[in-house]
Amino acid sequence: MLLTEFTTIISIDVAAGSCESIYDTDPGLADSCNQKGFERHGAALILLGLLTFAMGSGAAFGRSRPAAVALIAIGVIVLGLTLLRDLPASDDTGLIGRRYAAAEATAGTGLWFELVAGVLAMAAGLIRIIRPND
Repeated sequence: MLLTEFTTIISIDVAAGSCESIYDTDPGLADSCNQKGFERHGAALILLGLLTFAMGSGAAFGRSRPAAVALIAIGVIVLGLTLLRDLPASDDTGLIGRRYAAAEATAGTGLWFELVAGVLAMAAGLIRIIRPND
């Protein structure tokens, strides 16, 4: 989750292959070509990542069932952000697409980090609940 905040979630390319071609005419528009996790979520995934670390430690070392339930809840929240907010936007070119017909949006590696992080948090919580004595 922490890595997601600093990697690209959505990348928009224009006909020339990058947004450098529009940077001279509209720098503000060019800045939205690569949307990182922090730009899309603020610091939400940093806070959820730190909470995941704390709850994961409690579930693993303290064998805490409430911590395991919290891990599942965190995973659901992260997957909700991924599947309901970021994935639908991963093919939306937004304002760049309105100005440049050849613009294409693609999902970046940050989107996949976000998806895997949510699944792993849920899996860790489920494993602790299913196997409470291990």
